Amino acid sequence: MEGSGSSGFDMSKMSTAEKMLAGGSILLLLDSFLPWQKFCADLGALGGNVCVGSVSAWQGSGGIFGVLMGLGAIAMIVIGVLSMTGSMASMNMGTMSADKLLGFLGLGVAAFGLLKFILVLTNSPGWAAFVGLVLLVVIGYGAWQKVQSSGGFQMGGTGGTMGGGGTPPPSSPPPSAPPSGGMPPSAPPPSGGMPPSGSSGRARVRGPAPSVSG
Repeated sequence: MEGSGSSGFDMSKMSTAEKMLAGGSILLLLDSFLPWQKFCADLGALGGNVCVGSVSAWQGSGGIFGVLMGLGAIAMIVIGVLSMTGSMASMNMGTMSADKLLGFLGLGVAAFGLLKFILVLTNSPGWAAFVGLVLLVVIGYGAWQKVQSSGGFQMGGTGGTMGGGGTPPPSSPPPSAPPSGGMPPSAPPPSGGMPPSGSSGRARVRGPAPSVSG
């Protein structure tokens, strides 16, 4: 839920994921106080299975997960309100933005809520538990979209991502190949130098040997 830097709510600037998170968290918090689980007793021949009471999501089977779910929903509402009013801009949260924090909170609420629902489902669930399941799916989907739109699961800086989506460093250019054609041509001898070995400046003519007369 991005803040516009000014006070007040601007619903027109909210994305679909933000509306899902805002509405889902408020409704889930209200639903958590409704009967999620029934307490039933088997009276046998006297009356069969009789339900004598009910508890909210904060109690009963898996109560710790219900508490974490409720506290997470409250935190989502508070962060959403602060972000929409622009108050989150003055808070230093390092490399994590308010949108990414809200997305992570939504995923946590959905996870704790699903654990709570599974434990309640095996022990006389109430009607509010099924309403909560629908809201948890909405929150989980909105939180996933929010995390993806804010950079995925990248944990700050230029490091890699948890999902392996980091960009590999650019490879170094290949070394240049030597020119084809074998050995390079030899340089011509310098002008005015010595002639090459094996040759002389003057041609030597060797004639027949002189005869000696007696």
